[in-house]
Amino acid sequence: MPDDSRTPHLTPLPEQLRQRMPPVPEDVLTLVEEEHARWRQLHDRLVAMIAALIDVAASDGRPVLEVIEGVIAGTSVPLDTLVDARIDPVEIAGLLRAHGSMGSVTVEGATTTFRHECGTGLRYWRDNLDTPKVAEDEVPGVPEGSPRYCARCMYTIAGHGSDTWLVTPPADPSQFCTWTVSTEVGGGRGNRRAE
Repeated sequence: MPDDSRTPHLTPLPEQLRQRMPPVPEDVLTLVEEEHARWRQLHDRLVAMIAALIDVAASDGRPVLEVIEGVIAGTSVPLDTLVDARIDPVEIAGLLRAHGSMGSVTVEGATTTFRHECGTGLRYWRDNLDTPKVAEDEVPGVPEGSPRYCARCMYTIAGHGSDTWLVTPPADPSQFCTWTVSTEVGGGRGNRRAE
């Protein structure tokens, strides 16, 4: 776990507590691990419900983009309350940890790259291989074959992060999702498919 609170990392809270010096009391660690496991189950259920709602609305004939825009517009907690419009890699790391994402963080100059096992869409895709995917040009900036739940995420980020916060989704569920964050204006290239 990084010592500097301004260093982005994807270390889950239970692991952060295990690494503390002096050590966290065992009963506290046990309590945190139990609550973290309960949260994981609730989170997985909420992700599955969002995915199902998008799929149900789309199967009733609504265009997927319209459904995703409706979900985003109807969300009472906008993304900018979680990640400031200035696009701070430390805040984005916190958002990923809050979603249960695990993986690596690489910082090279003004660019931070998160290569992670997404704790939401990718986890859902791995558990539901037949989840519906977007078609070519169905959702702007989202590659054909991406799960609809992932399309919702990518479309939200593209609208918030412009070209400074980019998503490269995995081509299949065995791969990792990559988020690239540049603190330089014009540092990105848009959402794209992993090769």
